[in-house]
Amino acid sequence: MMTEKNPALSACIIFLFFVAVVVSSGCGGAYEETIAGVHVPIPGGMTKSPQQGLQLALPGFSGSQASYEGNVEPEKIMDFYNKEMPARGWQPAAGILTKGGMLSYTKEGKAVVIMAGAKDGKTALTIMVAGAPR
Repeated sequence: MMTEKNPALSACIIFLFFVAVVVSSGCGGAYEETIAGVHVPIPGGMTKSPQQGLQLALPGFSGSQASYEGNVEPEKIMDFYNKEMPARGWQPAAGILTKGGMLSYTKEGKAVVIMAGAKDGKTALTIMVAGAPR
């Protein structure tokens, strides 16, 4: 027995699939930045702060800091990094979670420290990367 295609049903299924993908993506629109040579994911809704980042290079050590701001709740930022960093091969090193907080990860002689909290009605995100230069 052959059935006819129902365009309205097909459109509904496509729409529901799209909604499911968007809802399950968490901090949708996430992107990647390179900080001190390390690719770090940035949650969607966070933009680079106009403040100048910090870079440090000493014999046997290099480091950099970048700041972001947005309207993403600090707790959602911590959830984002708790999922994203291990998925990229980073090992959790330490963390303090209180309405935002601080997380740190290590991989291949590099350390990434992520701090998020409320500031002036927005969320401030600071990412520091340090380690031996390659």
